Amino acid sequence: MFANPFVIATVISLVARDSFAIDCNPNTVVNAKECQEAISQIVYNHATLSPLSKHFVYAQKVSCILLIKGNLAVSINHQINVANPKGAITNITQIESGFNQILQRCKPGTGGGNLPANQTIFLNIGYRSTAPYAPYQSDFPSRKETCGLNTNAPNTHKDDCWKAYKSVHYGVEGKFLDAKYQETSKVTTTYQSCTMSIETSDGSNISAISEHVQPVFEKLLSKCNGKSGVVSMSEGAQGPNGRLFLKTRSSVPCGINDPTKQTCY
Repeated sequence: MFANPFVIATVISLVARDSFAIDCNPNTVVNAKECQEAISQIVYNHATLSPLSKHFVYAQKVSCILLIKGNLAVSINHQINVANPKGAITNITQIESGFNQILQRCKPGTGGGNLPANQTIFLNIGYRSTAPYAPYQSDFPSRKETCGLNTNAPNTHKDDCWKAYKSVHYGVEGKFLDAKYQETSKVTTTYQSCTMSIETSDGSNISAISEHVQPVFEKLLSKCNGKSGVVSMSEGAQGPNGRLFLKTRSSVPCGINDPTKQTCY
C-alpha cells in the first residue's frame, strides 16, 4: 500500500486576511531557504501546473529539527506536498505564493492549507515518511530495486509473477489498460503466489508501454528473488510531476498487526 507521504501532526489553525486558512505545527523547525529548493523542483508547463498530476511530493535532503518534550530534538528530513485531486488549473505564481505564506505564517515550523486561488488544491510542508517508504521518495534513485520491505510475507514464485504481469490488458501500442480497457493510473493483477502492480506516483494515467517496462520488471524479479520488491521509473506517467512504480509481493492479503496477513509497504 502507498503511504501517506507526509506526517499528520497536532496543529493550530491560523486564518489570514486573504482567507488562506493554514494549519501550523508549532513543534517543528525548518530552513525556509532549503524548503524553497524543494519547491523549485515542481515541473510546470509554460508556468502552469499540469492538471494531469493529481498529487505529488518533492523531498529535500536537508535536516530539520523536531522538538519533542522540551529540549529533546531529533534530525529528520522534510518535503513539500501538492494535492490537486480535481485537476484544477493554477500557475507557478499562485503555488509559490501559497508556499511562501505557509513558511511565513508557520515560521519557523511546518504547515499546510488549501490554496486561496483554488480551494481544491492543497499545499503542505511536512516531514518525509520513515525508512520503509524511502523508495517512494522523489529523491530516491530511479531503477534502483528495493527488496524485502514487506514483513510476514511468504516468498513468491517468479513464474507466477510473470503470469500476473502478462495477464494485464494492453492497448494496440502496448500501453497498460484497466479491466475495462481504459487508460488508468494503476493496474494490479494476481496469479497464485504473486501480486504485481504498476502505478503512477501522481495519480495520472500510465503512459509507459510494456516494451519499456518489461526489462525493468525482469530485473526486479531477479534482484528480489521471491521477496517483495519495488522499483521506480522516472518516465511512464502522463503527469510531468509523476513517476512509475513497479511492485511485486506475495498474494497474501495486506494488514496490520494480523498474523494471517503481511505488512505491506
